[in-house]
Amino acid sequence: MFEDDLPKRKVGVLTPLPVIDNGAYEFYRLVKDRIMLVMIPVGLGEFSAKDVERVFAPIDSYLDKLMERRVDIVVQSGVPLPALIGVQAHDRLIAHIAQYTRRPATSSILGVVEAAKHLGIANIAFANKWSDQMNRTLGEFFARANIAVEGVASKVLAPSEFQKMSDDDNIQLAYELGRQALIDLPQADGLYIGGGAWLSQPVAEALEGEFGKPVITNVAAMIFNVLTQLDCWAPIEGHGRLLGSA
Repeated sequence: MFEDDLPKRKVGVLTPLPVIDNGAYEFYRLVKDRIMLVMIPVGLGEFSAKDVERVFAPIDSYLDKLMERRVDIVVQSGVPLPALIGVQAHDRLIAHIAQYTRRPATSSILGVVEAAKHLGIANIAFANKWSDQMNRTLGEFFARANIAVEGVASKVLAPSEFQKMSDDDNIQLAYELGRQALIDLPQADGLYIGGGAWLSQPVAEALEGEFGKPVITNVAAMIFNVLTQLDCWAPIEGHGRLLGSA
């Protein structure tokens, strides 16, 4: 008798930061079709390969907890983590998750790259709060899909700094950096606003209207990637090019 009240799909998410707020808020604001997030924070404290190794040391225990909740897919959320450990280590992690859980496995960065391919972006600009080295590694993920990086607009912030920012400040920073990237890098045919800790989807929609170019965010890319893999994707109108696409 409660069939219509139960979730149709469960998405297991390994989220990097110890506090879960904006990412879940944006997901549920956009996805209305009984999709449940099952989230485990891994507690990344700093942007370093050593800290990524620390937070993923108990990976199997995280996966056991997600499987207890009967998730249908597992997402390694957070682009800084693969940007810190590199392409090969990221690929090994995703392969391990899939093998261990016998479920589809993906990541934020894989979703973002797939979104850029889907939108036909060949030359992309970045707007984020990551270091030059992290952005160079990020470019390697796009290079595998034959997508060039035109350049970056960045304000480097540590996790401890941006977690303390107000919602007003983080959404304004996302807008300022995104706008700067599109103005300074006119050859780019699309923009990626990196980071799930700030409210970025409204910014993407505003910048698309202002510049007429596609803008990708982590939350939109994850929604498109995950729901496509779970065979339950349907366009979400009124929230930008990616979410509105067939």
